[in-house]
Amino acid sequence: MATRRPRKTGPSPAQVLDAVQKGEISSLYYFHGEEDFQRDQLLNTLVETLIEPTARPFNLDIYRAEDIDIPQVIAQALTFPMMAQRRLIVLKNADRLPDSATPELLPLIESPPETTTIIITATKPDGRKKLFAELRKRAIAIEFRPPYDNEIPAWIQTHVKTLGRQIAPDAAHLLHMSIGSNLRELNGEIEKLFIATPSNPISREDVAQVIDNTRGITVFELADALGHRQLNKAQILIGRLCEQGEHPAGTIALLVRHFGILRRARWISGQRLPRNAIASRLKVPAFFLNNYLDQARLFDERALWNAHDALLDADNRLKSSGGTPHEILAHLAYRICRASP
Repeated sequence: MATRRPRKTGPSPAQVLDAVQKGEISSLYYFHGEEDFQRDQLLNTLVETLIEPTARPFNLDIYRAEDIDIPQVIAQALTFPMMAQRRLIVLKNADRLPDSATPELLPLIESPPETTTIIITATKPDGRKKLFAELRKRAIAIEFRPPYDNEIPAWIQTHVKTLGRQIAPDAAHLLHMSIGSNLRELNGEIEKLFIATPSNPISREDVAQVIDNTRGITVFELADALGHRQLNKAQILIGRLCEQGEHPAGTIALLVRHFGILRRARWISGQRLPRNAIASRLKVPAFFLNNYLDQARLFDERALWNAHDALLDADNRLKSSGGTPHEILAHLAYRICRASP
């Protein structure tokens, strides 16, 4: 299991937007990290807020590191805005800039013009390099990290609320389990739900219906079948998942999480804790607790660890091309369901 990373302090996107609304606009922003959906959201909102639509053709310049002309960027940044209070320069994918660009860009970063706002984005910057060290020191910097799995249902509820609707907690959990933790993909499914579902709040049944219509069989259904040791059903689902083109590595990752919950559920259930305390420790919604506990009772501790080993073996085989995804997943299902209870 991955080590939980500490969150770094710093302004949140909401705090940055609040400051901009108050007129507290920085000359330099630095948005970095692998969570590109929230990063792009903030970037687009700043563009809409800082530059009126009619002024954008004259005062908005967007560059990508892959095809950038540094002297042109500097020239545009030093140009006074036309029929607007400020000019906006966006430089995307700065982590792909050649090292030779740093000496040219540093003076602009160290002393940006007061009438220009520069927004620089990067996905995997090397913090040891001078360019990114200076950006962290001089810019309003925000790191966009992918949320932890147990934060996703709450993010779904908050995101749906910002869009003017409500979603039931069990519906948010099902959406997470069915789609995964990629916020951009989740947003796409939420948009489909808004179109297909008039009900408010959006229910679990609404989510199940839309997912069934648009994505077919889900990995969540496979996890449920394996957790109930239903080998025949699991083999059918594996065949259909492979036909749909489901990425096998993503399937393995979700199953690792699912059986990790079952291992903890089996251990915690013997402590005679209240239901809410068990759900809290497992980091699962209380309304799904019985399903996890029922599945955990079908395995002894050795069988659960055997399932864990089988998942690691399957992951290694996928990475080393040790068979087709269908063969690897089918063998995995057999090992999990036929292990001695």
